[in-house]
Amino acid sequence: MLKLKQVCLTGSSGFIGNHINHELQKDDIKCFRWNKLKEKELGHSGILIHLAARVHQTQDSSLNTLVEFRQINRDLTVSLAQQALKEGVMKFIFFSSVKVIGEKPGAYSIDSRCCPADPYGISKLEAEQELEELFSQQTEAQCIILRLPMVYGEKNKGNMLSLLNAASRKFILPLAAAKGERSMVYVKNIASAISRIVQDEKPDRPQMQTYFLSDGLDMTSGQLYSAIYRCMHQKKGIFNLPENLFRVGGKIGSELNKRLKIKVPISAEIVSRLFDEYRFSSKEFCQDYDWSPPFRPEEGINNTVQWFVKDRTSQRN
Repeated sequence: MLKLKQVCLTGSSGFIGNHINHELQKDDIKCFRWNKLKEKELGHSGILIHLAARVHQTQDSSLNTLVEFRQINRDLTVSLAQQALKEGVMKFIFFSSVKVIGEKPGAYSIDSRCCPADPYGISKLEAEQELEELFSQQTEAQCIILRLPMVYGEKNKGNMLSLLNAASRKFILPLAAAKGERSMVYVKNIASAISRIVQDEKPDRPQMQTYFLSDGLDMTSGQLYSAIYRCMHQKKGIFNLPENLFRVGGKIGSELNKRLKIKVPISAEIVSRLFDEYRFSSKEFCQDYDWSPPFRPEEGINNTVQWFVKDRTSQRN
């Protein structure tokens, strides 16, 4: 019955949105782009997938960063949800982020305490809280929140792109000592999960559902870079350098930036992203929706590398 309904998608032209749109079309699910000027069209859809957001950036020159993040990530989300409920949408799927948890290293479950450390994480958590209050006051519609870790895949423009560029230049990186595993999710696994939610007809699901979504197999930064490098050059691409040296260098870099405003390529934050554990369990989503990621990390990485190499070759020609 759901296949007769349309799915409305915000952010449909973006990296993740393009993959979701393709997956839904493959499953014969009609998908149309949200148009602010035609919000009443939501009444023709049983499901609204809300992807549009102001994305996290390492450096942001805005003087009103938190205000601007809140306008897009919180206020627009709440406005859309209110309109969706008014128009009779039965499922509101909201893309959040693991940044709502904060930056502290560790392994987290969905019950872990949230303590966001930047405007992006704060705005996403506030949106989650507003949605919970809104959907808890009714019994007809579901709100499904998906918290994503680092996303990678074909047409990626995020953190993975810097690793792809480094490997393409045959840089050997000193990451063999990295032991802290980090969660990530392949974009086609996200699309698969969304298709499962869209087609789900299980009765009596809670009005509010919040999940982490990942590949299920976490990797260290060394394992990730080595996998990328092997796809390109059939070599390991990493070597061993004591972690303590990185920690010291990171502290010095952060102090230089803080005290003297000197930009250096290493900081305590960068070292943490390379060496510290940052893991999120998606077992609740897998159990509740009887779902498992169709793509393993090595397959997703290989597909991403093939796209990157092909894209760079076409740009040169």
